[in-house]
Amino acid sequence: MTVAENSSDETSELDPTRRWHMAQTPHEEALTAFEFTLLQVEEAFRRWCVQASRLVHGTDLSFNEIIVLHVIRMQERPKDTATIAKLVNRDDVANVQYNLRKLAGASLIEKGRLGSTTVFEVTEKGREVTDRYAELRQSLLMSATRELVDIDTKLAMGTRFMKMMTGIYDGAARGTATINPTALFAGEAGPPEPADGVAAPRAKASRSRKR
Repeated sequence: MTVAENSSDETSELDPTRRWHMAQTPHEEALTAFEFTLLQVEEAFRRWCVQASRLVHGTDLSFNEIIVLHVIRMQERPKDTATIAKLVNRDDVANVQYNLRKLAGASLIEKGRLGSTTVFEVTEKGREVTDRYAELRQSLLMSATRELVDIDTKLAMGTRFMKMMTGIYDGAARGTATINPTALFAGEAGPPEPADGVAAPRAKASRSRKR
């Protein structure tokens, strides 16, 4: 059976009402459903982090600032900017640096030196805030998750799966750097025609210079 034939068979098994541009086979449908759930989990996690932090700190911190604060305290050791970015899988170092400035301005972290490297660690205020967050997390979040059957095994399996998917998405993202978009989309139709009754905009003619 050829790849094309297999693709056709897969497509026929898919509910026509569920078929769209990102889910035209059962596998694509499964991956798309995973991605939608991933988005929903991320948004729920963001809301929880921001609202919990607001309650224990009283100051509005962004989601990224909250995560950076807790990562800095992780294992009770100072960390440099590159390590912080790597731990949260971010490549926007300039934005990480902005998060660090905001946290330092709120007196939650402070700069230090480790040899020739600038590192960051939590202040006493930062320690108090993160302790309160941990207590609230235990009270509200842990009390709910403990009620789930075999939750620790499920979380461990989910963590391993998410790590594998992270590698797959990162690999695919790196792969885009090797693709020539002109060649990839060669032969496709040009831009869509304008709607009925709407004239396409014309490029302005260059004015001739006065002699």
